[in-house]
Amino acid sequence: MQKVFLFCFMCLNTLIAQSQNQHFVNATNGLIIRAQPKTNAKRIGKLPYGSLVKVIKNTNINLQILDQGQYITGEWVKIKFQNFPYLIIENNDEFIDNGYVFSGYLEQLEKAKIKTTIIDSLEFFSFYKPLETKKIKIESQQEAEQLLAKKVTWKNVEFYGRQIDKIKLNNDQILTINQDSFDCSFTAYYPTENILLFEGGHSIDFSINLNTGELTETTGNPDYIIDSANKTYRFTGWFGGQECSSYFILKKENNAYKYLASFDDEICEIIKFYWINDTTFLYSVNDYSDSNKLKETYMKGQISSL
Repeated sequence: MQKVFLFCFMCLNTLIAQSQNQHFVNATNGLIIRAQPKTNAKRIGKLPYGSLVKVIKNTNINLQILDQGQYITGEWVKIKFQNFPYLIIENNDEFIDNGYVFSGYLEQLEKAKIKTTIIDSLEFFSFYKPLETKKIKIESQQEAEQLLAKKVTWKNVEFYGRQIDKIKLNNDQILTINQDSFDCSFTAYYPTENILLFEGGHSIDFSINLNTGELTETTGNPDYIIDSANKTYRFTGWFGGQECSSYFILKKENNAYKYLASFDDEICEIIKFYWINDTTFLYSVNDYSDSNKLKETYMKGQISSL
């Protein structure tokens, strides 16, 4: 049976995933939200795989379920979420941004830390080498539509032109776009990463991973991608529409890249980035502390466990 999710894309209010309180929904077929912490409570809706939520209450009400022959243990927790991505239950027009879910299908978003130290320019440039990162990028919407004909359907929307209607993911879930709140325009399709990129108001990035359904906060803009030497880790980011970008690291697991850790949310723009090895890297940022002179600050970063 195909699972159908309704995506309410509010590009200008995209949730920035920079907090330890954020959790990632890892339920392949989506996570049911209920009005009360019990299995027979009213069903509010369902959050697709890859949704980001904030746990606001632990109930200590334990629950164990059998999923594909394996028992999963957890408890009922109360979560807060944005109304996207969100399966709207039929005949339920009330906006709800919180409810109860089973914690067995939630994982902490930040799985590692990025430790940083300031270094001098001599140390930085003793390692740093400018990289040419060439990506396969389809900027013609017509060509992208043809390539994705079996996975993505489009339709004409008044004032906005051609817009996505539905997306069929690798697990046969169907994502249906709510055109009333989707105000982004097509930018590019990246076939190697299987990511669609859009642009919203204030030039904000908005991306969709067509493999999993994940959105910008854990997918990023493919133009930012820099892989480590052994392609075990990946640096990426996305532009938030307010002059600054957000940056994070992905780790390769089972032939897919998964969110690992974010950079300090006070970083506005990374100028240069270079991997020394699979867990150590260099980067530079603009230092705005002196209003009379803009200078570049050089940093060394290390991925470490929490």
